[in-house]
Amino acid sequence: MPLSPDTRTILPDFCTGARILRVLAVCEAVAIILALGSSRSADVWRLLFLLSVYLQWIGIVSAAALCLIRRQAANLSTRQVMLVSYISLLLITFVITEITLLAGPYTGFWVLLEGVSPMAFVMRSLGISGVVGALGLRYFWLRASWQARAETETQARLEALQARIEPHFLFNALNSAAALTAVRPVEAETALEDLAALLRARLSGGDAPGLVTLADEMTLIEAYVRIEKLRLSERLTLERDISEAARRARLPSLSIQPLVENAIGHGVARLPEGGTVSLTAWLDNDMLHVRVRNPMAYGVPDVPGHRQAIANIRNRLALTYGDAAQLDFVQDEGWFTVLLIVPQRRDE
Repeated sequence: MPLSPDTRTILPDFCTGARILRVLAVCEAVAIILALGSSRSADVWRLLFLLSVYLQWIGIVSAAALCLIRRQAANLSTRQVMLVSYISLLLITFVITEITLLAGPYTGFWVLLEGVSPMAFVMRSLGISGVVGALGLRYFWLRASWQARAETETQARLEALQARIEPHFLFNALNSAAALTAVRPVEAETALEDLAALLRARLSGGDAPGLVTLADEMTLIEAYVRIEKLRLSERLTLERDISEAARRARLPSLSIQPLVENAIGHGVARLPEGGTVSLTAWLDNDMLHVRVRNPMAYGVPDVPGHRQAIANIRNRLALTYGDAAQLDFVQDEGWFTVLLIVPQRRDE
């Protein structure tokens, strides 16, 4: 069964020009059907013109009314929004029909009344408006309900993927600290304090914990790298080349950190001489580009789960951005490179 939608999303935004054009297109379609169904074939073009003007006025005023109702929807229940919208459509139809009746003897609209009594004309207009309005409002409600359900399911899937990534990060960080406990206890204690501060920052979150700035993500990355450097020492180097605009860009939390974690665990840590993880980020045409590169370890047995972080992040990007984001990787000349691209909204 569809979920109850947010009252602010039940009605489409009829304040936009594109939505008004759709309303006018529906009114014109009704005018064509009525004109073709009329027995007055000799006057079909004139009848079509008059019906178009009559119905277009009803459509424009109805769109304006629905626009105003949508702006007040936050103060109404779902049933109230539907009821007020339906009554408004009928009242608008009745008023414009009455105006047409009054103006008929003085304008060409008297053609619409030929062979029809004024009462029958009003009732027929209200009947058509009632049926079209009921179908339209029912469609809007069903669409908003299924959209609410889809968003709920998407959020649940995102949280499930997040739940798979965060314990993995926590386990690796604790494992690195535990390896130092016996030989370098002071540094191990520092690593655990760093991890505790890191987790406090993650739990405190923000207004939208699922979407963070790249600067916030870099704080997480740098804390993790500090922990790993206690284990790898001079064998690990992190190079950063991040533009100021890119630092303000937003992306799903824990999108880059698992890539850096992979670069260290499956690349640098498996090389006797270690290596450098390179992280570059820039903005281009409202798209955030992040590239993570690390040297590859040849001749060393591969570690299971090498692609798991990439698969999880790719799934989260698909749920958040659809086809607008991408995550690709390439292996060439001894380097493993991952490129992440996510769109940026204009208001961010």
